[in-house]
Amino acid sequence: MRTTEPALILHVRPYRETSAIVQCLTPSQGRLAGVMRGARPKSTKQTRGVKVQPFYFGEVTYFGNTNLATVSGFESIHFFQLQGVTLYSGFYLLELLTRLVPEREAEEGLFRDTLAALQQLEAGAEVEICLRRFELQLLEHLGYGVNFEFDAQSGELIDPGAHYGFVPALGFLENSVCAGSAGPPVTTYAGATILAIAARDFADPTVRKAAKLLLRESLAEVLGPKPLTSRALFKDTT
Repeated sequence: MRTTEPALILHVRPYRETSAIVQCLTPSQGRLAGVMRGARPKSTKQTRGVKVQPFYFGEVTYFGNTNLATVSGFESIHFFQLQGVTLYSGFYLLELLTRLVPEREAEEGLFRDTLAALQQLEAGAEVEICLRRFELQLLEHLGYGVNFEFDAQSGELIDPGAHYGFVPALGFLENSVCAGSAGPPVTTYAGATILAIAARDFADPTVRKAAKLLLRESLAEVLGPKPLTSRALFKDTT
């Protein structure tokens, strides 16, 4: 049975002469991978298939219940026009989605948040704030959200006046607990900063800097050792 639904193109890889393996994000399937025949032109003079590229939003038609579906059509609705740092940021978002979103699992909320993030980048929103908010949303949607409310050991509320170490697999631990631990050193965060990140309040540059470091630690725990290729494009931005 053929299915048609909204989709965002995440990644396109050449397959045989004119086909491509297309990865896209959809509300009902999460990350969907499929073979699309005729997605690429045979020569530079042909234009067929040029709209099956990352950053295109539209409607995808596909069939097949295996991990690799057959994509029979894609009707573009909008292309997110990003340039410079916003383009690099967009590639970063798409790579996170390609690496972390499970195949064939509904992700309606993540789909909405992804489109909203790309719309904000396209409209000229502050890149750093946009990225931090999306990273927080992504971790929450995938079940890896950080608990910004409680101390992971004592269960007490985060104290704005205290300092906490962050252990990605656990959460925040009061500084004295981390100091007495035999494990590797951990990054320390002020309680007030932790609560500001939880509230998505990035007006203070100190909070933005701390959020960048904290979310890198959190994402590294999920991504594993393989580096993100998109980060090489703008090391000082993300």
